Order: sequence, then structure tokens, then C-alpha cells
Amino acid sequence: MQINRFYLDKIIFDQDGILKLPDSISMQLIYVLRCKVNDQAVIFDGSGFDYKVKIVNITNKICSVKFLEKISLDTDNKIKITIFISLIKQNRFEVALQKCTELGVFAFVPFYSSRSIFQLDKKSSSIGNNKISRWKSIIQEASEQCGRPDIPRFFDPVSYEIACKKSQDCFSIILWENEEKIKLKSVLQSLKGSDHSINIFVGPEGGFSSDEIKLANSIGIKSASLGDLILRSETAAISAISNVFYELS
Repeated sequence: MQINRFYLDKIIFDQDGILKLPDSISMQLIYVLRCKVNDQAVIFDGSGFDYKVKIVNITNKICSVKFLEKISLDTDNKIKITIFISLIKQNRFEVALQKCTELGVFAFVPFYSSRSIFQLDKKSSSIGNNKISRWKSIIQEASEQCGRPDIPRFFDPVSYEIACKKSQDCFSIILWENEEKIKLKSVLQSLKGSDHSINIFVGPEGGFSSDEIKLANSIGIKSASLGDLILRSETAAISAISNVFYELS
């Protein structure tokens, strides 16, 4: 039987090993999952440990749990992938967030490109902030579900030009369907043999413009193709991450 897993910013048990869960988690346990006293759950805070707990009290819609076991998780990920992803249609963008989190992405940097269809309010309106909160929630829930020890970072959306500047801290690849000479696999095979932090740029539904590719190449971002087929943006992101872990792990 699978035990439900939840992320908390901070986990502090009292001297008796008891912890009161936040309202949101308590409500989910009580009303969504229909948990009762003595049912078990797992909580984590991104520090590299899972804490197995047991519900010992439900009062005023708040669950209190008791510490049972501390479980060490494997946090030795030698490959850190940051996905720089264009703001595509919302449902597809959210699929990319969920699946890339499950695959082990380190961070997300959304950006606006010239062909982005979905545009978030660049002035951080309340609607924009609500969307960002939703996206962070999707990432957190995917992390809880897949059992990873941490939560990927999610940065506020930036322009394509700023995204390119942000990527200069480590080796970066931009996926481009019109790249005829260089395949992603060959680029990754040249990197084997050491620990890596890698940035992957994924474009919008209409792809990157030639000017955007020129800008990326001019500052050292290497363009590469995933193959002969034209993939959706979210599929390209998932495929690229899988390729990176396969070739470099």
C-alpha cells in the first residue's frame, strides 16, 4: 500500500515526537484521502530525509502526527539540469513542469520569446502571481508523488535575452529543429566523464527565430537537434532530460 507523502517548509517535532500538520495538509488527509487516526503518512522538507509518521489525533480539522522513522534519501545527484522553457500554452506548460520534475530537473526558468503564444503579465499582476503559485504547487505535488528528496526551484519568467544571460554560468544547449549537423546525443557524449550542471533551452510552439539562435550561439550556447521529427515543446523537454540522464549517468 502506498503511503501518502507531503512537503513541509520546516519539520520540528516536540519532545514527545508530535507535530501538528498545516491546515492544507490536514484538510487533504481528512477530507480528500479520508484518513483516520493510526493511518500513516510521510513528510519531508527537502533536507534529504523522509519522516514516516502516524496520525494520533484529529481535532478542529487539524491532524497531529507522531514520529515513527527517519529515512535517509539519496541526494547525490551529480547531474543538475536547469530547463529554460518558453511560456507555451498553459496546459502543455504544466505537463512539462510535472514530468520534468518527476525526471529529476534541478530548476525551471520560464521565458518570453518572440513566438511565445501564452503570455504572462510581465508586471506581475495578481493573475500572474496566481499562475506562478499554481505552477509551484504542481512542481511540489509532483515531487511529493515521485519520492524525490527536494523541490526544484522555479524562477519568475524573464525575457529571452535575460534568460540567455542567466545561462552563462554553465554549459548550455538550445534545442533547435533546424540544426542539421549537431545532434543532442553527440553533444552529450562529448561531456561524459565528470559531474555536470547543464542548461537546456526549449522553445515555444513555433520554435526559435533565427535571430534568437544567433544570439544564443554568439554567447556560447550550443544549438542541437533531437532528431528528424518535430516535437511539441513539452515532449522536447521530457526527451532532452531523459537523454541527458541516460548519456551522463
